[in-house]
This record gives sequence, C-alpha cells and structure tokens, in this order.
Amino acid sequence: MLTPDQFRVNEAWIAVRVNEEFLFVQDEPYDIYVLIDAASCYVLGHVLLRVVDEVPEEKDVEELFQTAFQAKNQWADILILTGSSPADDVFKKQGEQRGLSTKTVNSSDLKPILGPLKELFASDFMGNAT
Repeated sequence: MLTPDQFRVNEAWIAVRVNEEFLFVQDEPYDIYVLIDAASCYVLGHVLLRVVDEVPEEKDVEELFQTAFQAKNQWADILILTGSSPADDVFKKQGEQRGLSTKTVNSSDLKPILGPLKELFASDFMGNAT
C-alpha cells in the first residue's frame, strides 16, 4: 500500500481515472482522468474523455501537465500509473517527455491516496451514497 506520508510534496504525481461508472454528459458517456500529487492528494487538474475515444488526446494531456507545472512551478520526479487504463500510454509519454520516471502499481495499492477522492467523486458527481 502506498500512503501520502511515503512521499514528499511534488515528488510523485499519479495519473488515474477517477470515476468507477461513466459520467453522462448530454447522453454521452465520459471518463475523467486526474493528475494528483501523491503526498498532498491535491488534484492538479483533469481531462474529460468521451468513452468512445478510449484514450485522451495528447494535446489534452500535455495541457494537463502544463497546468500541473504552473501550479507547482516544478515537475515531479515520478509519474505513477496503474497499468489498467488505455490512457496510461499517453500519460507515460507526456511524463517521460518532461523527465518524470514512470512507475506502474496495482490500483488497489493506491487506495489510501485515491480512496477519499473516488468516494467524494462518486457521492458528489455521480449521486452515489458511500
């Protein structure tokens, strides 16, 4: 298990899909991917992706990384991915272009970091009781 206290702020960013169920916008299914600081659990930004597109546009992920950089004024050292998403390749490419090393972990290992965010998202945006 990975916990926030195992990281320094801005040491590692996590790229992950935050929704368990599709988010419907005008009857179209979407996924939401976030970039989150592993230590502070601060959401640096997000990418909204139509499910039929399967992976985010590189320009959208590039903009997400730029937004994260502007928030932190530096790049993280590590980009953590779950390896369970077709979007991982796009995030990995953008991270490596910025000098981040990548690490793939099982999504269950991120539960202490991502659990509260996913629960809040399910409750507030999806209308699911937790």
